Order: sequence, then structure tokens, then C-alpha cells
Amino acid sequence: MAKILVTGAAGYIGSHLCLKLLKENFKIIGLDNFSTGFLEPVEILKNKFSNFEFINLDLADEEKLSEIFEKNEIKSVIHLAAKIDVAESVQKPSLYLKENYENSVKLINKAVEFGISKIISSSTAAVYGNPVYTPIDEKHPTNPLSPYGQTKLDFEKYLEKIKNLNYVIFRYFNVGGSDSNGLIGKSHLKSNDLIENIIKTILGQKPEFQIFGSDYQTKDGTSVRDLIHVEDVANAHFLALQEMEKHKLNTVYNLGSESGYTVLEILGQAEKIAGKNIPVKKQPRRDGDIAVSVATSQKAKNELNWEISPKNLEKIITTDLNWRKKHPLGYTK
Repeated sequence: MAKILVTGAAGYIGSHLCLKLLKENFKIIGLDNFSTGFLEPVEILKNKFSNFEFINLDLADEEKLSEIFEKNEIKSVIHLAAKIDVAESVQKPSLYLKENYENSVKLINKAVEFGISKIISSSTAAVYGNPVYTPIDEKHPTNPLSPYGQTKLDFEKYLEKIKNLNYVIFRYFNVGGSDSNGLIGKSHLKSNDLIENIIKTILGQKPEFQIFGSDYQTKDGTSVRDLIHVEDVANAHFLALQEMEKHKLNTVYNLGSESGYTVLEILGQAEKIAGKNIPVKKQPRRDGDIAVSVATSQKAKNELNWEISPKNLEKIITTDLNWRKKHPLGYTK
């Protein structure tokens, strides 16, 4: 049976995607260099699934990439590996150029060299910049405000230029939640993630939840974000793999819930679920952040039959809170 190559397999979305595909009986080769990923979810998946192989690899290592493609019958590549911190990208643009664009180009060129034509690549809502209209659809103008968003858009454009490629690009908006069964969860080395930091504050791991920007032109002054559960993101990739078996795709899909929440609304829902007040500290806006980021996912719904989970926000907070209660330190290795 041909294998699926997943980069960024030790990361948050990558590990949950691998879990979904392994449950669907795909053979997976996961790649990661652990620059932001963790060993623990990899070990959990390896112990539970015989159809999962993991290789510690930096995508800059073209020689080792060649060896992997030579030794394995790889049917499709799902490329998730990337640096994703907007603020860090403003401070270190050359790092983001290397990691998100140059290494991605090396990966795809190597895949094409070995005759692989099916590619799924993760992108981001950051390619749109400040919205001209909302909800944002795939035809919305792209105008990244950060090196992070620019490197992701540049790689999208690179994919579009490759002849005879069957590709899908997913532009994620905000992703949250953990595995519903508690097998793996969300953890970051340096997390600016909104939900994770709310959960840490609920559990007393942080003294207060920091709100970055309370003077936006929104209903309560805080930014508006579109949240979807990580299991729904994983399912979108699964559905895309199935569709690519039937049709050639060269397209982009937004993944969002179509209903945004302000940071204060998200905070209020978390307080309701936790049954306690969450201390808050307001901070100035961060470089590269935007006021409103809400997507329409009608294209993914119509073409992939993709749907988001019922009670989406509640599921995100509840699954994250349940996982973090059992793993108060998150992943530690």
C-alpha cells in the first residue's frame, strides 16, 4: 500500500492529522525536526499504530529527503511543517523565508522529481491581511501584513506554477481543541495561542490571560477570530485526499466556521465552561495582528462535503480543558 508523507507530524495540527489518517488505515511517514514539535505525540502514535513510521528530519536536508523518496512508495505529500509565530516573523524575517518558503520549495521539488503529483499544503488566513470584506472567501485580495503571511503566500504561488500538479491549499483561520478521546492534545513551546493561554489561566498556570489590543473597531474593542476544531481540520485533509483520487484539483480552500467571536466572547464561553472568572490583563496590540479574521468555507462545504463540528466553540474549549487537566505541563519532550 502506498504511503502518505506528512511533514510537521510532531506539531499540533500534524499530530492530529496523522491520528485521523491512521484511524482511516492509511500508512503514514511522518517527518519533523522538533524545532516546535514534540516527541510525546509521536511516541503515542507509534505505540498505538503499526502503520505509522516517523523520521527526524529537517527539510533542508535534500540528501535525506531523496533517500526517503527512493526507499518508499509515496502516493501523496501533506506539507504542514512551518514557522507560524506572526510576531517572531516580524523580528526574524530571514528565518521565516528559509523555513516556510525555501525549505518548502526543496520538499516539493524533490517530490515532483520522484513522480509525486498529489500535494496538500497548509497555508493561513494571514495571506489576506486586513479584510476588504467579511466573511473572507478564497477570491478575497491577498495582502499579507507579516513575513509569516508573505512566505506562505509566496509558496502558494510557487505551487501554482508547477505543471501537472494535483494540489490543494488549505488556508486555516484559528484552530483549537484537542483529540476528543484525549489521546493527544495541544501544546506549544512558546504559545501565543488564545485558547491555550485561557486554559492555562483557568488551571492557575498563568496569573492572568493577556488580551492584546482592546481598541479595535469591533463590538467590544477586542479582535474577532474564526475558530475551528483541529479534528475538523484533519477531516478536511482526509476529504481532500479522497477527492484527489477522483478528480484533479488545483485549488484553495478556506477552513473557518463563518461565525467569528471576539476575544471577550471566547473568554466568556471559557468562564462558563470552567465555572469560574478568569483574571485578565489588557496589553497593546501586537505587530502584524489584524482586527477581524472570519472566513466563509462554502467552497470546502460544496466541493469536499466538509462540515464543522456542532457546538464548535464549546467543543474546542472543552476538549482542550479536559486534555490539559490530565497533562498540566502539556508535552514536556
